[in-house]
Amino acid sequence: MKSLHTYFLLFTVFLSFTSCIKHEVVPPPTNTLDLNASFVGYVNGTQLEFTQNVLNYKAYTDKYMEIYSSPLLSKMLFISEMKSVTDQRAIRLTFGSLDWDASANSTPTLAMFNDFHSNNSGINLPFRDWASLIDVTNTVDGVQVEYTDQNGIIWISRESDPGQIAKFTILNQATDKTGDYSLFEVTFSCKVWRYNVQTQLDESLNISNGKLIAWFKL
Repeated sequence: MKSLHTYFLLFTVFLSFTSCIKHEVVPPPTNTLDLNASFVGYVNGTQLEFTQNVLNYKAYTDKYMEIYSSPLLSKMLFISEMKSVTDQRAIRLTFGSLDWDASANSTPTLAMFNDFHSNNSGINLPFRDWASLIDVTNTVDGVQVEYTDQNGIIWISRESDPGQIAKFTILNQATDKTGDYSLFEVTFSCKVWRYNVQTQLDESLNISNGKLIAWFKL
């Protein structure tokens, strides 16, 4: 009887001990895209290179919508930029426009987003001014480039300059916990302009053999 009582006590202690053990909770794997960006090109013959996480350079993405009443199609522009908090030089590219009926969808669907970018991959695209990109009568997709120099002065491409082309290559289209992405590489050559208020003259820089690897986000 004594041995039975001892066994019961040991069994009770064992149950109490095991009930106090905290089991490790293993979180589910996270789905995160590997987003890496870089820019290399020549500005007036001098090589310029931005690399993500070097000299505090990072890639940023944005979009702009111009909503028109149906039956006119609304427009979405996609923006990708590489800039640093410690260096004023930056490169910014605007691409568009994705046209859609805002009366049917408040914003473009993922399928529209993917199709728009994949359909514009591998072809030469013209340069467009901002006004042309959001013009409801404009049906030709295009790009605009902005370059910020070491003094913080912004230089912007113009659609009127001849011989300018840009070509996108879509590297990947995927979704993670932060959103829907279209990862791309774009090569381009163009002029960028600014108005000098002191001389009251337009001035330009040549960007040649530019290559930006970055992404757009829906």
